[in-house]
Amino acid sequence: MNTIRTARAMSYHYFFRTLILLGFSSYIVILTKSDALQYYIAPRMMIYVKVASVALYIIACFQGYMALRAYWGKPVACDCEQPASRSAIRNTVAYGLLVLPLLAGFLLPDTALSSAMVAAKGMNLSAAKSSLAKSADASKELAVSQPTPSNAPAAPLASSETTLTTGATSQATSEAELKALFHADNEWDEDFSKIGMILYKKDTIVVKPEIYMEILSSIDLFKNNFIGKKIELTGFVYREENMTNSQFVVGRFAVSCCSADATPYGVMIEFPTAQNYPKDMWVKVTGTIQNGSYNGNDIFTIQATQIAKIEKPESPYVYPNFEPLKELKE
Repeated sequence: MNTIRTARAMSYHYFFRTLILLGFSSYIVILTKSDALQYYIAPRMMIYVKVASVALYIIACFQGYMALRAYWGKPVACDCEQPASRSAIRNTVAYGLLVLPLLAGFLLPDTALSSAMVAAKGMNLSAAKSSLAKSADASKELAVSQPTPSNAPAAPLASSETTLTTGATSQATSEAELKALFHADNEWDEDFSKIGMILYKKDTIVVKPEIYMEILSSIDLFKNNFIGKKIELTGFVYREENMTNSQFVVGRFAVSCCSADATPYGVMIEFPTAQNYPKDMWVKVTGTIQNGSYNGNDIFTIQATQIAKIEKPESPYVYPNFEPLKELKE
């Protein structure tokens, strides 16, 4: 009789574990179906989470089978698990650590990170000083150094090649001149140097979300070469108290693995009526690149000529791109 009672008592643990595992599996399925999984996981990691939901479902089915066997007084003979604690407090704490985040997931709304998180983490206005994920297996972090004096504005060079005009500056575009302007001081800067040379030839630099960080890093690293260049980018509005009425930041969250490592990056915008654009509004900004400073740091800014309100994109975050040159040439 005691054996049957013990088995039935254990069956309740199995039943509860079954419900928890099914809860997590179902939550992942719901996030996938509603396209909300992207708010928490980078695209390259989603396949692993989806596989995990299947694994959780299989384990839940096995736990349910064990629960029924134990309730019928025929527990599965297995010496591979630790007996459940008889302490109600210990069991409550143990299961609570799993139930509380699960309830939070189901009860709280699924929303993208916003200005509130930026205020906690701080906006990064210098992409070239940050660490970027860049390796063949997507596991190596790339540290990009700050521009050196060798990237200072070069004197106009005579050339028979075709030239582009940005503002009042005539910019030569021969291969030799471009390599001199976008000299990479180390191997980590080589890709940004190549990106810079491609951007330099464009009439308008469109900061595509697919290579958002790579473009901003290249501009920041060689910013003196882009002064006066026309640029277009999208993002959400962020503002700090010490900014003037003509300033705000257009930002995006860069995610490498999941929302826990999300880092906000942005560009300072200068516009006479900047105060008319509230925080978290999504905008498309068109303007020209200029030198600037903020909180004692040298940055590049955008002197906006046009700002348009847009709808929040389905995928609000940006992610590392391991083939930026290919994306840029498309």
